[in-house]
Formats: sequence, structure tokens, C-alpha cells
Amino acid sequence: MEEEEHKQPDENSTTQTSRLKKRALAAGFLTAVFFASVTFFFWQSFENNRRTILLSAAQITATSIAQQVSQIVTSNLAVLENFADNWQEGPPKDERAYLSIATPLQSRFPALQAINWISPNYIILYVAPIKGNVPAIGADLKRHPVAGPVLDIALDQRRTQITPTLELLQGGRGFAAYSPVLGRDGEILGVINGAFRIRSMLASVINSEQVEDYTVRVREGDTVLFEVRGEGDNEQLQRTVPVEIVGRQWLVDVIADPKLATQHTANPELVLLFGTIGTALFTILIFMLTNRQKTSSRRTMHHINAGDDINDLALSITKLDGHLKSMSAETAEFFDLREEDYGFIRFYNLAPEFQSDGSASRRSQEKMLLAINRGEEELRREWIVRSAEGVHVVCNLAMKPSLSNPDCVDITLHHNPAANASVNRLRYLATHDPLTGLPNHALFEDRLNQAVAHAKRYEKLLSVLVVDIDNFRAINDRFGADVGDETLRTISGRLRATVREKDTCARFSGDMFAIIATDLSEAEGAALVAERVVEAMSQPIQTTTGEEIRLHVSVGVALYPNDARAPSQLLANADAAMYRAQKSAESSYCFFVETMNNVMHARLSMETQLRRAVDEKRFVLEYQPRYRTSDRSLTGFEALLRWIDDSGKRRLPPDFIAVADRTGLLSPLGQWIIETVCKQLSAWRAEGYVPVPIALNVSSRQFIQADLIKNIIDLTAEHEIDAAMIEIEVSEDIAMREPERALGQFYRFAEAGIGLTLDHFGAGNTSLRYLKRFPVQRIKLSKSLFSLALDEQPENSILQPAIRLCKSLNRKVVAVGVETEEQLAVLQAADCDEMQGFLLSAPLDARDTAELLTLQKGPARKKAAAKPAPDEPSQ
Repeated sequence: MEEEEHKQPDENSTTQTSRLKKRALAAGFLTAVFFASVTFFFWQSFENNRRTILLSAAQITATSIAQQVSQIVTSNLAVLENFADNWQEGPPKDERAYLSIATPLQSRFPALQAINWISPNYIILYVAPIKGNVPAIGADLKRHPVAGPVLDIALDQRRTQITPTLELLQGGRGFAAYSPVLGRDGEILGVINGAFRIRSMLASVINSEQVEDYTVRVREGDTVLFEVRGEGDNEQLQRTVPVEIVGRQWLVDVIADPKLATQHTANPELVLLFGTIGTALFTILIFMLTNRQKTSSRRTMHHINAGDDINDLALSITKLDGHLKSMSAETAEFFDLREEDYGFIRFYNLAPEFQSDGSASRRSQEKMLLAINRGEEELRREWIVRSAEGVHVVCNLAMKPSLSNPDCVDITLHHNPAANASVNRLRYLATHDPLTGLPNHALFEDRLNQAVAHAKRYEKLLSVLVVDIDNFRAINDRFGADVGDETLRTISGRLRATVREKDTCARFSGDMFAIIATDLSEAEGAALVAERVVEAMSQPIQTTTGEEIRLHVSVGVALYPNDARAPSQLLANADAAMYRAQKSAESSYCFFVETMNNVMHARLSMETQLRRAVDEKRFVLEYQPRYRTSDRSLTGFEALLRWIDDSGKRRLPPDFIAVADRTGLLSPLGQWIIETVCKQLSAWRAEGYVPVPIALNVSSRQFIQADLIKNIIDLTAEHEIDAAMIEIEVSEDIAMREPERALGQFYRFAEAGIGLTLDHFGAGNTSLRYLKRFPVQRIKLSKSLFSLALDEQPENSILQPAIRLCKSLNRKVVAVGVETEEQLAVLQAADCDEMQGFLLSAPLDARDTAELLTLQKGPARKKAAAKPAPDEPSQ
């Protein structure tokens, strides 16, 4: 009995222990399930966030590249159309007349493999270059299965048409374009046919820096035309954007590298790993949020620069005629060739027309093969090859009979960097003035042809300015040639400083220079360049001998397309205008068209009025309200400057801001704007309203001014206004010109507590890395980005990816120019935070803004302007 009594407690104890173990296991299991569920939830959340960022970035990058692809293709087609304009007076008289213009053009554009003249009845009459294309002369394209139908459309519609992509006889994938030549009366004189290699064309715009974090592919249907491979190979992270190329559709695929997301968001793999440790979940989450790892990956874009170190190239050709027989994979990639191309290509086709010693490549190949066939065991010489991108590379060539095939010759090409430097130096001297380093007449004409082609394709305005130093001969006679040379170098430096980096300044002769100013918004832009030239040349020159020289210049200005469409005529008209300026007693520069001189006199009158208006403070500010998209509540204003001119008319900034910037009036205007805004915020506070932030636009010059931040701090302190009530709007273009410099300035604004907005997002090409690093609170979408969303199918729209990307980086997104309920609905569907536009309010005078503000009550009125309104965090 006692034993049973002793056993019972033991059994109870065992049972209790078992129950406790089961409960512990259950609790442990439930805890594990709970934390596993939580871990999975957070992992999924981070993974979705990462995927959103990657897809949005891929969409934006694909759209940007698609635009660049469209631009470079249309720019190359414009070269063809511009060439066609040379023959408006009539077809070429003979082959020599045609080649004199066609051959230099073809050699200057690497993508242009051939440029041919076709008669109105579809017969090929002239070809350039001659080598390799002679069999095409006399060919009838009327019944050609590819060219015939395209020619029919080109002649019927009287505009350029292109074929589907195909393998070119010259090697590589490309397309043929047909541009009708129209006479003065509109009659068809012929057709210009160009063969373009796609890789050479696209390599100039899709660079390794731009696609550092992506794999990029351009294709037509399933045929890949161009590809830059990175580590991104997950097609779930791919975005595709169509490109319309003269009625044909190409596709741009962009695949994001998953590692890119670790630079912008928490790593989901780390969440999954550390989330299994339930007791440390909170610590892990904090760790995940605060210890984001940044990685970078390397990409290789296989295009060659002449200065690059290139591995040896190896290939075999036939002894009989030099046709390609085989080559190494690296060599095939260098020349962008496939095995099926070999039978159409001879070795000399891989070289420029002439070698560095002046010998023709074709003739040199024939001599080398003849020597090998006569028993030579090995030949060595310097040889220039042309890469797929059109880059000329100097190599040491070794040619000897093949050991594996008696009918072939083996060739090895070893890169020679020293020879490359010499060749490049010779090319430089052939295109630049040796005294000043400026482009010479030949290079100027080449760039003018390109500039006119670009302006024609994109309907842009450009100007040509001819600058003559009127008294230079007297300077040479008085002070000697050495002082004359020194003066010319000084003149060149000053002229360079008057133009933008993308413009061209050249020296024609001893005392004559020329300038190409591109992408002008209006004719006044050309006048500004002319005035800067005159002003720069009016400053005395101090020579090393202590002499002071004063110059007088005459400048002639001609505009495209106003004054001429052909490049040669444009230059001639600028020259004629220059001679008119020499005879003028009123101005040092003249336009080719006299009415333009009257316009410039009117602009000078505006400058005088503007100076007087600054002195007399004849400016006002209007305030464009900014609303929350979800409930239409007020979140801020944008201050807009208006000028009351002498006639009492309100003038908008596009009418005068460029003149104010050029004349130095923007600085006092900016000071007045900041002071006026501070007074307005103070007035709202005094009247008992809750102020909201006011945004100010700044120009590129204002943005980098050292005293701008100090002025804001001083004036806000003087009026007892929180600096966060002032927001500075900087356009994407300004921020990305020098992003590192802009980043430093952004942080200086942020440290001062001043709000920041990135304006016109989507109009350019903002780097995702910088977008994350810029300490801005808001991102304003470009109007073009927003307007495109209304015309595109939802699946093709870039609006939603752009908004998702900005919001994933914790930036508020603002849309501007909202005028209809339909536009508002699109923004609400895309989850856009804020909006501006005439739908809710036009810009208001200061007295009308009070109706939108909330009236404070009680003691809070005294502190109303001390802090930002609700939902506007202090900076």
C-alpha cells in the first residue's frame, strides 16, 4: 500500500511534467509560428518594396533610353535628309560630283555604311564608298522584295522611310533608309539611300555609366539589335518600352540588377535570416532598417575607344581573295560579326579606306596575299582596323600561312597604343587650328552639317555667327607677328568663354572666327551670343610686352531656318551680315534679315525698362496654391514673379527672366522676392491665419550663390519666421549638371532648415543614386511626364512607376498643370500626394490668399507662423 502511495505521487509528477512539456512545446511551436509569420510578413513586405523600386527604376530607365534611341536614329536620318537638300537644284552631273560630297559625309558618320543615289525609276546610279559596292550600280530596286515596297511608300509620301532591320553586306545588323530628293518646284529628282549599322549608332548614346545597374537590350520583334549585358538576368525585373522609328516599332528592354535594390532598401534575405530568431525580432528589425548594405556591381560594355588596351585579335582569311574564313570570339565581338557574315566580307572591309601610310587598304591586302602566295613565310606591318563602333585602332599585323588549312592565311593584330597616339595627333592637326586649338574650317563645316541636320529633325532654331577683328592687320603691322599670335590666342580664349560647351567656336583665317549656337528657343538667344562676343572683345588686351591693345569686332548673324536651310548658304548669309555690320554706325553686330535688327533694338529697350523697374520695385508676386490630392486641402503656395512694364501690362518670367539673368538683375530681384515672401508670411500670422510654406524657384546661377542661404536665414529671423516656411525649388536639369556639387548645396540648405523640392522630375535623366541622396522633401513631376500619361495606355504609362519610385524613397510627389477632373482622377489613381493647377485655383494676388488659409483662434495665433502647418515637417 505504501509502495502504491509512493508511486502515485511519482505518476502525478510525471504526468504534470509531461503536460508542462507539451504546453512548452505548444507554446514554443506557437511562438515559432508567430515569429515565422511575422518574419515572413516583413520579408514579403521588404521584397515587395524592393521589387517596386527595381521595376520603377527599370521603367524610367527604359523610357529614357527609348527617347535617346529615337533621337539618335532620327538624327542620323536627318543627316541623310540634309544631304538630299544639297541636290535641290538638280541631280549630280556625274559620279565624281556625287562622290565629292558623299564620300566625306560617309566617312564622318560611323553608323552610315553606304550612301547611294537612286533614280526616280528605282535604278542605283551612284554608290559611296565605291569599294565593295560596285556590283550594286545599275541594280533595279523596283521588284526588290524589301527595298521596292519601301521605295514606293517613300516616293508616294515624299518623306523618308526605312526597311525592317537586316544583315548588312558590310557586316552587322542595320537598316536601309530612303529619302526622296525634291526639286525647287516639288518634283522628285531622285532618292538618297543610306545603309546604317545599328550597333555603331546606339553605342554612342547607350553608355556604360548610364546603364551601370541594368541589362539593356534593343530589339525588333525577337531579333536583338543591340545589347549591353549586366548582372540583371531576372526577366521578372524587366520593363519594356516601345520606340516608334519611322513607322516601325523597336523595343527597349531594361532588366534591373537585384543588387541595385540593396542600395535603396532593406535586404529581404537578411530579414528572412535574422527573423528566425524570435527573441531578437525587434533588434533585427532595427538592424535591418539602420544597417542597409550598399553594394556595387561592375558592368562591361563592349565598345572600344582608341586609347583602350585591346587584346590581340586573331582571324583567318582565304589566300585567294581575302574573304573571312574564321575568327576568335573576341575578334568577332570587336567587329560585331557572325559566322554567316564571313562569306560576304573581305579582310580590307574591316579597315578604313586608307592606311596610315596613305595606301589603299584593298590594294595593301592584295599585295600581302600576293607575297604569301609567292612563298613569304610571314609578313609584318602597321595596320589600322575599324571597330564595330567606327573607332580606328592602330595594330601591329602579323600574317603567315595557316598550319591547319593550306588555303588560308592566319592574321594576328596586336594593339599599338603609341601609334594610336600619333594617328590621333595627326587627325587633331587636320581638324584644328594649330595656333589657337580651335576647330578649323573643315571641322566647322562638319559640325554645321550635323547641327543643321539636328535642327531640321527636331524643328530647332540655330544661329551661325561670323566674327571679324576689324583692326587686326594694323595690330600685326604695329606690334609684330609674335604679339599678333598672342592676341589671337587671347581672342580665342575669350570667344570660348562666350559660348556653351555644346556650341562650336572656330577660326577660319587670320582675323576671322565663326560660332555655331544650337538649340535656341528664340532669335534673341543669338543676339545674346553676339552681345557677349562684342562685350568680351571690347575689353583691352594686355600683352606680355606691356602693350595695351583695344579691338573692334563686327559680327554677322544668320538663323536656321529663317535665313537659310542649307549649311553653306547659312554660313554665306552670316558672312554677308558681318560685312553689313562693318558698315553700320549703330551696332557692332547685324542680322542677315533687317527686321531682326529691329527686334533686337526692341529687346535693348526692354533691358532699359527692366533696369528701371528693379530700381522702382515695379514687380508683384502671385501665389499658386498647392493642394493635397486626396482631400483638396491647402498644403502650400508657389511664389510667381510678375513684372509691371511701362505700359502697365503684367509680364510673365519667360518674357524677361533671361534678360534679368544676363544683366545681373536677378540677384537684387531674388533678394526682393525673399523679403516679400517673409513679409507675407508675417502678415498672415499677424492677421491670425495659419501660414503654409511658400516655394521659390531659383535659377542655376542663384542656386550656387553663397549668400542665398544667408539671405534666407537673415530675413526669416528678422520677421520671426521659421526657415522651413521657405521652400526652394531646383529643377532636375540644374541638379544633374554637376550632381556632386548640387548635393553639397542641397545639404547646406537642409542644415539651415530650408525646405527643398526637386522640380521637373522626368524631363531629364536623374540617377537613382542621386535621387535617393538628394535631401529633398518633394519631387515635382515634369508636365510632359504628366501629359503623356493621359495619352498612353495604363500599362505603358511611366507616371505610376515614377510616382511609386519617389514614394518608395519617402518623397512627396507633386503634379503641376492639373486643369481637368480627368487629370485629377489619373493622379488619384496613381496615389500622387499633391497637385497644382487651374482646376482648383489660378495664381492669386496676396490679398486673395487669405480665403484659402485657416483662421487660428486664441493664443495659438501668436505662434502660428513659428512652425510649419500640419503635415509639413520641419527640416
